[in-house]
Amino acid sequence: MIVADRSPSFRRLAALSLGAFFAVTAPQTGGVNAAYAQTLSDVSVADLSEKLLDSVVNISISQSGPEGAEGESPLPKVPEGQPFEELFKDFFDGGGNINPHPVTSLGSGFVIDPDGIIVTNNHVIENADTIEVTFANGDTLEAELLGVDDQTDLAVLKVEPEKPLKAVKFGDSRKVRIGEWVMAIGNPFGLGGSVTLGIVSARGRTLDGPYDNFIQTDAAINKGNSGGPLFNMDGEVVGINTAILSPSGGSIGIGFSVPSELAENIIDQIVEYGYTRRGWLGLRVLEVSDELARSLGSDDPTGIAVGSIIEGGPSDGGPLQPGDIILRFDGNDIDTPRDLPRFVAESAIGEPAEIEIFREGERMTFEVTPQLLDDPEDELTSDETPGEVPQLADKESEESAGAPVELYGMTLAELDDNGRALYQIGGDVEGILITEVDDESAAAGEGLLPGMVIAEIAQTAVTTPQDVRSRLLELVSEGRRSVSLMVVSPSGDIEIVSLPLE
Repeated sequence: MIVADRSPSFRRLAALSLGAFFAVTAPQTGGVNAAYAQTLSDVSVADLSEKLLDSVVNISISQSGPEGAEGESPLPKVPEGQPFEELFKDFFDGGGNINPHPVTSLGSGFVIDPDGIIVTNNHVIENADTIEVTFANGDTLEAELLGVDDQTDLAVLKVEPEKPLKAVKFGDSRKVRIGEWVMAIGNPFGLGGSVTLGIVSARGRTLDGPYDNFIQTDAAINKGNSGGPLFNMDGEVVGINTAILSPSGGSIGIGFSVPSELAENIIDQIVEYGYTRRGWLGLRVLEVSDELARSLGSDDPTGIAVGSIIEGGPSDGGPLQPGDIILRFDGNDIDTPRDLPRFVAESAIGEPAEIEIFREGERMTFEVTPQLLDDPEDELTSDETPGEVPQLADKESEESAGAPVELYGMTLAELDDNGRALYQIGGDVEGILITEVDDESAAAGEGLLPGMVIAEIAQTAVTTPQDVRSRLLELVSEGRRSVSLMVVSPSGDIEIVSLPLE
C-alpha cells in the first residue's frame, strides 16, 4: 500500500539512531563499517541539523468538512413510520444548516528563497481554505498558494516575512548514490523540527505517476513529514519527501522522495507562471521486445519504438516515422516508454533538441522541437499508449494516410477504382490491396498473392495501409509470433492465413 504519511515506528527510529552511532564510532579497521565511519566522520549530523532546522517549516491547513448532496450536511435518516420520526423531523427541521466541522491537516515544507518562497507537497495543502506556515522560532504566517503540479505532487507557497528568511538550496540528485547518507527533517505528528537519518536505498523508483523517478530512502518518514526536504550530507536538498510503502500504515523504512532534478524545474515554472509548462512531441511509443526489434531490423531491443505520430502534434510532418527506434533524447538514454515523456517534459519548449534513432539498420540523428502541452491527457496518450506500427514505409508512404506501405515482404495499397479494375475485384469487397509479394518472403510462403485483399487482422477490420502496419506492430509488441489474416481473393473466396511475425 502506498500512502502519503503514516504512523511512527519508534523501533525504526531507534535502529537508525543506533546505526548512525555505530557507524560514527566504528574503529577504522577497514571493511564496510570503516567506510561508513569515514563518511560520517567528516560531517557532524548535529552541526548540519542546526544549520538547516530554521529553513524547514511546519504547514497546517483548515478546510470545510465533508458535505452532503447539494451542499447540505448529511443528517440521520429515520425510517418512515418509526416512533421517533416526528421528533427527528422537529429536531432537524430546516436541516442542512448545521455547520460542518473544520478539518485540519499537518505537513512539512522548506524555504528556498529568503523573500518567502516555500515548497511542499500538493496533497498537504489540497482543498485548503487557509494555509499557515510555522517556523522553527514559533512565528506563524499565513501563506498564499502560488501553484501546484499534481502530476508530481508539488506545491509552492508564498509568505510575507518581516525580514529575510533562512533558505536552503537544491543539490544535484543525479549525483546521489545508492548507499549514500541522507537526512530528513519534517513535522511528523506535529512534532516540528524532527530529524531522521538513513541512506539512499534505490533510485529511479516509479509508483503510478507519468513522471515518477523517486529516490527511495530508509530515513524514517511518517505522518506530517510530507513536503519536507531530504538533505545530502552537504546540506543540499536532493529530494522532497512524498510517500511511503507500508502494508500496515506505519513506517517500515521504505520512503520516496521527488528528486531535485525533477522538482527544481517544476518549482521555477510555478513561481514564474503559476503552473507547470511541459513539452511534448506527439508520439505514441512502445517497448521494444526481442520480437519487435527483429521485425524492425535490429538485433538489439534497446530503446523504444515509435508506434504512431499524432496528427497535428509537434512531430507531425517531421523527421520521425512509425517504426523508428528512439535511443537517446537530448543527451539522455531512452530505455523504457516512461523515459521519453519525462525527458521531453523537462526540456526547453520551442528549442530544438537532438534525438538519436535506429532506422533500416542505421543510426540517425535528427532535431525535434518540443511544443507546449496544453492538455495533460494528450501527453499521457502520446507517449504511453500502443499505437501505429511495424516495418518502415519509404518516404513516399509518409505523404498521406493512404499511401502504400511495405512490410513482411508485401506492398500494400488502398483498394481504389484502379485496383479493382486491374484485378477485377467486386465492389462489395473492402480492405487493403496486396500489390506486390516478395517471392522469398513468409507472406509468399503462406500463399499470399498480388490482387488479394486483406479485410481483417486478428479479427480487426483495416481500412488503410497504415492500419495494417499499426495492428501488426501492436501484436508484435504483445509477443505474438503469428497473426491470422482474413483475405479475399479476386474471385471473392475468403481465406484465413496465418502470417509469421518473426
